[in-house]
Amino acid sequence: MGKNKYNELTQNTALFAISTFGSKIVIFFLLPLYTSVLSTESYGLADLMNTTAQLLIPILTINVQDAVLRFSLDKKNNKDNVFSFSIIIVACACLLLSIALVILRNLRIFSFDQKYLFFLWGIFLCHGIYNVFAMFLKATDKVKVLAVCGIINTAAIALLNIALLLWFKMGIDGYLIANVSGSAIAILCMFFGGKLYKNIHYSQWDKSLNRAMMLYSLPLIANSIAWWLNKASDRYILTYFCGAALNGIYAVSYKIPTILASVQTVFYNAWSVSAIAHYDPEDKDGFVSRVYQLYFGVSIIACSFIMVLNIPVAHFLYEKDFFSAWHYVPPLLVGTVFNGLALFEGCIFTAVKKTKTISRTTLIGAAINTILNFALIPILGAYGAAYATLIGYFTIWLIRAIKIRQYIKLRYSRFEFVAAIVLIFIQMMVAHYQNLVFVQAIILLLLLVLYYKKIRMATNKIIATVKKFIAANRNKTR
Repeated sequence: MGKNKYNELTQNTALFAISTFGSKIVIFFLLPLYTSVLSTESYGLADLMNTTAQLLIPILTINVQDAVLRFSLDKKNNKDNVFSFSIIIVACACLLLSIALVILRNLRIFSFDQKYLFFLWGIFLCHGIYNVFAMFLKATDKVKVLAVCGIINTAAIALLNIALLLWFKMGIDGYLIANVSGSAIAILCMFFGGKLYKNIHYSQWDKSLNRAMMLYSLPLIANSIAWWLNKASDRYILTYFCGAALNGIYAVSYKIPTILASVQTVFYNAWSVSAIAHYDPEDKDGFVSRVYQLYFGVSIIACSFIMVLNIPVAHFLYEKDFFSAWHYVPPLLVGTVFNGLALFEGCIFTAVKKTKTISRTTLIGAAINTILNFALIPILGAYGAAYATLIGYFTIWLIRAIKIRQYIKLRYSRFEFVAAIVLIFIQMMVAHYQNLVFVQAIILLLLLVLYYKKIRMATNKIIATVKKFIAANRNKTR
């Protein structure tokens, strides 16, 4: 049984890696195009469109995508009813947003061009549908379809951006059109490639299931808002105190931590299924404990490695006024580590349906983050925003690490955890204030020594699993 757990997690992780890394690499190489063609103000405005949509999606859709994953994995539920109900929720959400935007457009209370309200609606529609489709494909074991659609999404966004920004010189409008259109193409691919049209049925309405899904999802609205506050509230506060130009630079600084976030996302997508399917409060075979230790070790080493390369990568990515964004990367990188750990722990709370605990812990971190943003940004500018984000994520992880003991017995070396955290904080301070690459390299080496055995064992298991997977597929084709 233990081997099946590891094989399933490894195979899903590999599939998500193909999709995610392919997409992130393409987007990564598009960043120099964005920073050379768009002004800091334009990029800042586009960033605000995206972050606003990310706030509205969980509120108006009552975070139904999380219920889709959890209830579709429950064998006693009818998956088609789960999926059909989620589509109704997203449709109602789009209708509500349409009404709200028409009212706002007529009131003309915004200083920017009214056409961006339509872009906001398009981003909301595409991301809302994409989230539901993606969760259902994960729950119904169609990860391959999801991975392929992720690649198609990236390819479409990349090609459209190149065409609209370089050839047609459409600026911010081209950037927004490309991103919305790419998501729309991916949605169509998921709908037909995953044959999702077969799962939409409204003849049999399960009111008890719908009610259970809503009761599960509603507490997660507060959680999503809190995550949004942690990730995006600093953009608005920074824009208010320091202007859209600095927000544009700060938004770009997130692109290097996104490299680490991509590694975490690959694993999180696979783990969110395994955590629910194989939950054991005693963790008798040590599955969760081993995965938790390895995940932390890989995250912290990746963080250290990226931090060492911060300035060389910034030279490649950032053009003109955007180059100063490298200053804000170290604290954002460390914050990304704890964000990933908190999400890992969140999957355990999801498995036991403790969504209120998820929301409470996130709200505490968001409150601390927001208070620190108002306190630090007027004094330190974007530096204050970066450190507020780090402290917010660290708080959420710490509280969840304490709370999670009530639901599962995790066994791991506390010495390794503390030592790694101390080392990465030292490196962050060095990278932020002095950028002494030699000292950073020594810290990276120490972290590698600290986690060498665990990474070697995990690597051997992954290689063995991949070989078995390849061999099994060869036998099928013969």
